[in-house]
Amino acid sequence: MFNHDGTTNTTVVSVSWRRGVVVMKDSMKRVFLIVTGALVLSTPVVAVDLGRETIAGWNAYVARQNNRPGRPGSAPQGEMIDVPGGTIYHSSGSFLVRNTTVDRVVRALMHPGTPPPQEDVLESRVLERSGDTLRVYLKLSRSAIVTAVYDTEHLVTFTRHSPAMVTSRSVSTRIVERDSGDRGFLWRLNSYWRYTQVGADVRVDLESLSLSRAIPRVARPVARPIVDRIARESLNRTLDSVQRYLQARAV
Repeated sequence: MFNHDGTTNTTVVSVSWRRGVVVMKDSMKRVFLIVTGALVLSTPVVAVDLGRETIAGWNAYVARQNNRPGRPGSAPQGEMIDVPGGTIYHSSGSFLVRNTTVDRVVRALMHPGTPPPQEDVLESRVLERSGDTLRVYLKLSRSAIVTAVYDTEHLVTFTRHSPAMVTSRSVSTRIVERDSGDRGFLWRLNSYWRYTQVGADVRVDLESLSLSRAIPRVARPVARPIVDRIARESLNRTLDSVQRYLQARAV
């Protein structure tokens, strides 16, 4: 760059050049992550089955969480746990529904019994109802580099501990990936809810557990941030949609 006197401002040129290199490096890094992530997530999963050791690891982890969500705020915001042949993602979140009661919240969720409209839920219907227990069908979509669609069934049970506290759990009993066979992106999906009266409001706590195929060690630096982002976005969409749904029925 030339000054008014015709001399060259080498400092400005040097700084601009360095910034350009940094921007270029950042862009190349983002492209590398996206391309590598695409290769990792879109590679067909051949001969990767949900084995006994993976199921045992999942069942053991779920059993340790049986008392959740009993301590609001104690669950991980987002954590990946390795089990033989698989990966568990454990996340949590909460929100308040203003000017309502636990009973009103639970009635709004049990009737009709299907989840509030969500981007990830393409279809939903109640298959069976018995007291405080529902069997629900959900057609779920999960998207990242690739999109996977699942036919799933869940056993949803509400437990009334007191007028001021109710818990519920949704346990997947069937998950089948449509069209592409089982690529291992989603093997299990459980959610645990807690509804607590806090003054004139109701606090809603959610913990979500999902099981998918193991992430190869060499791919973890790239794949784990992608999986983490997808899981967090899905959880946030769920929390936002349920909060809007319940708040609209709070009055």
